[in-house]
Amino acid sequence: MKLNLFPSWAQRAADPEPLVEGTTGKSATTMPLAGPSLNDEQLALVGVLHQLLQTLPQAYSGRESVKRLCQMILPASPHIRLVWVGFCQDDSDATIRPAAIVGKALGESDQWQLSKDCFDYAAPFTQVADWDAGHDSDFHALFAPWQSHPERCSVKAALAIPLRSEKARMHGMMVFYADSQDYFSETGFASFQAFGHVCEVIWKQSNLSHLLTRQAQLDSLTGLLTRRRIVHVYEEAVAATATTAAEEASPLSILYCQLDDFHKINDLYGWAVADNILAAFAKDTGAQLRKTDSGGRWNATEFLYVLPATDTVDADNLAETFLAHFKNHPVNIENWSIRLALSIGVATYGADGRGLDELIHYAIQHLRSSNTLSEDEL
Repeated sequence: MKLNLFPSWAQRAADPEPLVEGTTGKSATTMPLAGPSLNDEQLALVGVLHQLLQTLPQAYSGRESVKRLCQMILPASPHIRLVWVGFCQDDSDATIRPAAIVGKALGESDQWQLSKDCFDYAAPFTQVADWDAGHDSDFHALFAPWQSHPERCSVKAALAIPLRSEKARMHGMMVFYADSQDYFSETGFASFQAFGHVCEVIWKQSNLSHLLTRQAQLDSLTGLLTRRRIVHVYEEAVAATATTAAEEASPLSILYCQLDDFHKINDLYGWAVADNILAAFAKDTGAQLRKTDSGGRWNATEFLYVLPATDTVDADNLAETFLAHFKNHPVNIENWSIRLALSIGVATYGADGRGLDELIHYAIQHLRSSNTLSEDEL
């Protein structure tokens, strides 16, 4: 799909002038199309747009690509002092930190947050520096970073380009700061809106990439890591252990958990309730883990937890905590209160094996059960 990000006058400037046939049909002369001519500033901005689409690396992350975009804009004009890009949600703080900010005016302030109210605009808008305006004036919105030290401000005008998102709660904005009050009125908005469109594309691609990565890494039912991802987490933990000196090596353990006779719950209550129970179980176990621990769904009713900096004693204690919790706290789903029966085994890297399969096998051979039959209560 080809993206048309260029204003019509820029396309006319880039296209060759057509040849118009003479009245005799025997000769042709070059006749330029009527239309506005481009000044040097506009031509430089259009050149950056062409260069941008050809050279912007797609391998960068969203934040890096947005920063690269800003860096490529600055050389087009000595009048552009700063480029600011930020994103927010409806529940974000009142002031928004930039996702990317570049320019010669960076040293003029230590606080580059802008008010979230700026993101409410649906169309591009400009503001000019007017330090005599009252503090209630909306002038201060885009110039808030200089409000404490207006004498440092080298910019005279700001142009804000709203960035659109498919999600109603997400908002974005790209702000250009120039050293002349008339800069944007003389140069026009078109090229800057095109830069905004490029930024939108980067933003949306980054969000889509994040969503796809999240879907590939998380089990859609329980929210735990997928089997492939939890294996990767284990391998990373082993690698971290291997790079540490033997005397300073941190212990690493796994906890293997299986729900016993879960098919009976499925048969009795149906798959919808059973799925909700699995999700509730994953949430309850996750609440008892540390931030450094990771949990994954190994099979339909089997779960694996990777526990860095955990020796055998600590892993055993966590297993007992799991068993005691589910023995004394039934899972509540809709109108049902269901007590789960589960078995848990632990294994420690080095002492009980080194490969993940070997550790899981050891844990299965040393399972301990809650010894509580599944039961339900209305």
